[in-house]
Amino acid sequence: MDVDNDVSTILAQLRSELESSDLIQIIYQLEDFYERKLWNQLTLALEELYQNPESSIGTLRQQIFSSFLSQFQNKLNQIKLVDFLLRSFDDDQVCYDKLIELKSSMVAELTKKHGTRKPDNLDELINNEEAVIYVNLQIARYALILNDSVSADEILESVGDKFESTLQNEFSAKINAAFYLTKCQYYKIHENYNLFYTNGLLYLSSLDSPLPLDQQIKFCYDLCIAALLGNKIYNFGELILHDILKVISDQSSEYFWLYNLITNLNAGNLAKFNEWLQVSMSKSPFLAHHKTFLHQKIVIMSLLEKISTEQATNKRLSFKSISDVTGTQIDEVELLIIKCFSLNLIKGYINQIQQVLVVTWLQPRILNLDQVKTLYNHLVEWDSRVENLAKDVHARGGTLWAGK
Repeated sequence: MDVDNDVSTILAQLRSELESSDLIQIIYQLEDFYERKLWNQLTLALEELYQNPESSIGTLRQQIFSSFLSQFQNKLNQIKLVDFLLRSFDDDQVCYDKLIELKSSMVAELTKKHGTRKPDNLDELINNEEAVIYVNLQIARYALILNDSVSADEILESVGDKFESTLQNEFSAKINAAFYLTKCQYYKIHENYNLFYTNGLLYLSSLDSPLPLDQQIKFCYDLCIAALLGNKIYNFGELILHDILKVISDQSSEYFWLYNLITNLNAGNLAKFNEWLQVSMSKSPFLAHHKTFLHQKIVIMSLLEKISTEQATNKRLSFKSISDVTGTQIDEVELLIIKCFSLNLIKGYINQIQQVLVVTWLQPRILNLDQVKTLYNHLVEWDSRVENLAKDVHARGGTLWAGK
């Protein structure tokens, strides 16, 4: 079978403009697979081309998508086609317009496919197709980037129930990741740090392959900022243990200061946190506007860390000891405790006469290695006390405890 003249001419022109032998070889493969209608192999060759960094130079990707893929786009996996589109165009407006065009093409093809049976729920069938949901989510994300919140709201509202119900959510990890990334974009624009953090962690857990390094760094930055500024976020264990935090953990990283802010906040290390907070003011003027809130947050975290290191079952902390560890004035300690009660970080009661806080419950959290070591030492000491108590009871009771 002869290769279509238009496609043959397009690919020949592209080859003539390339200097990379690897890319030239891939173009030959594309031509061969197209001629033999081997759509799966052609898709794999396209993925290889897009993964080659040299393909991002110039307009190769744009030409591949607009002039080559457009000839047979309905033959390809539609979700992969959306991905090729997203990686082909750098301009946000162009990308948005192309996504709208692609969605129209998808809907037309699906209408033709299902139209012969003329089902009563044709619109529902089409809108429940994973490829349509995926392209809709990308349209919503780019609408948000382009400040079109109305269009994005409509899409997110129409698909939200499908994702937020665990029983109904049967989508692939890729579709879930697209949903949570779009939600992150929505909450970032609306400066809802709490929900950005929650959806950001869900997004990371849904990824089926690691993000490129530059995207990891950017997303890690946004996630750390949300963790710092979220007024309901006092548990950072999932972020601390996630591999994404490693991309800023090296001293050579431009966001090494942010890594230290997060780790010292998680550890409740008031002194170290304040040191890095001063550094951060010159690195991020944005954080300087939230200095008061960040101080309140590290004070709360230092109190939680103090509570967690106490050994008693019902932990009793004097206002004086709380004042010493948090740097809070004695007459402000009670307000600090009430704040922790209101955030549901601790449960217990205050003995105002003796100026003592009695803690009966502490919000569970993921521990770092130092905190685990402290807990281990407490357990060892507790085990030793129990053993000594047993020996003392036996010595005092003699044969009284021998049998029953």
